Amino acid sequence: WLKDRKKLLQIKNKAVKYYVNREQCRCKVFPNGTLQIEQVVKEDSGKYTVIVYEKNGVLRAEEDKMFIVQGERNHLTRACPFSPFSEPVPQPVLSGECMNKTLSVTCEVKQ
Repeated sequence: WLKDRKKLLQIKNKAVKYYVNREQCRCKVFPNGTLQIEQVVKEDSGKYTVIVYEKNGVLRAEEDKMFIVQGERNHLTRACPFSPFSEPVPQPVLSGECMNKTLSVTCEVKQ
């Protein structure tokens, strides 16, 4: 994963390597390639790029995503807006819960 063409992290053979300070990044990657950012702030806005390679080193896919954060800090505590591939999903259901000045947003897809 890159942000504005700067390497953030990568996952290879189930091991995650960080190219930036892990605490400053506030991000992690799941085994399926999804990037999660915690304690989202306006400065997290930018162009995120995911590059996926086959095990033999052949480029499989490269995709850019623009991520824009609006509002004040602490209005959004966690974001998982980045999956490695854009695939249409049937009728997503969004729900939100606000508790103690923290907003939790859930997106569910029934398949």
